[in-house]
Amino acid sequence: MNLVQYTKELLYQYECVIIPGLGAFLTQPVAVRIDREKGMFFPPGKLLSFNGLLTHNDGLLANYIAIRKSISYENALQEINEEIVKWRANLDLQNPVILSGIGELILNSEQKIGFTPFDQINFDKNSIGLNSFSKKPLSEKSTTKESITKKTIVMEDTKNEDLAFTPETKKQKPAYLKYAAVGVLAIGLVAVSYFLGNQYLTDERLKSTELAQGKIKTNVQEASFDLGEIAALELNVIAEDVEDESVSEIVAGDFFSVIAGSFREESNALKMLDKLKEEGFDEATLAKQSPDGLYRVAYGRFETKRKAMQLYYFLTQTLEEEAWYLAE
Repeated sequence: MNLVQYTKELLYQYECVIIPGLGAFLTQPVAVRIDREKGMFFPPGKLLSFNGLLTHNDGLLANYIAIRKSISYENALQEINEEIVKWRANLDLQNPVILSGIGELILNSEQKIGFTPFDQINFDKNSIGLNSFSKKPLSEKSTTKESITKKTIVMEDTKNEDLAFTPETKKQKPAYLKYAAVGVLAIGLVAVSYFLGNQYLTDERLKSTELAQGKIKTNVQEASFDLGEIAALELNVIAEDVEDESVSEIVAGDFFSVIAGSFREESNALKMLDKLKEEGFDEATLAKQSPDGLYRVAYGRFETKRKAMQLYYFLTQTLEEEAWYLAE
């Protein structure tokens, strides 16, 4: 069995190929290499090594051979074991085992298997067809320096005047100050952009909320429903003298409400009330408490039945909200 060939085929696909009972061949990607002394250029590849501690069968090699040779997994594993027995026999006799295209195995003085790769095959699939090449370094061009003659200016002191002076030198600002200024400017621009962006988003949210609440108020105010014709009723009423205080109490206690929900706990009712006002129902309030002690939250509480029914039909038919009518 050509165990070496199957091993090489797997090294193109996997970084670790274990030969049961012997060890594992490992590949590690390496980048482009340049030997400047020899002028050699090597393409990307994989560095091949051997680990004699990884001898446990992971099934990769046996399964691959079974598929390639159309045999069972057990038969493939048996053929591998027979080949490894031959290799170990040669190693015990201090004979090297040559693996064509992979490297050389030999038993060292510590009775451990040593490995020397041949570097004949590049197991990197992306570098197939790329070979190493040499390039001689370019010769340095000789540069000629042009001689520069300096003219010496002689200043004659004919009038015995003091001609000594010190030339002005421009002080150059350190380079790091420029970079620091650029950094501060960049940080300032980022901070201003972040602040303006957040301010813009906040303003847009407020505008959207106000617009939605305005639409709800407009729809509630403009909503009208056909309640049908109400039959005329003739009532014979006998007027009696009633004190003004009693009349005011009767009128004050007669309300028509559109209920949004009833709650056992007052805190839950207040939460519901706050939610309705946030949604734009400014007329939301607490209605009369039920005989069972429940706290009623109303979309609105009106003195006329017509306004209450208009709001009720608008909520249930237009907005499709759950609500019910209550005459207190």
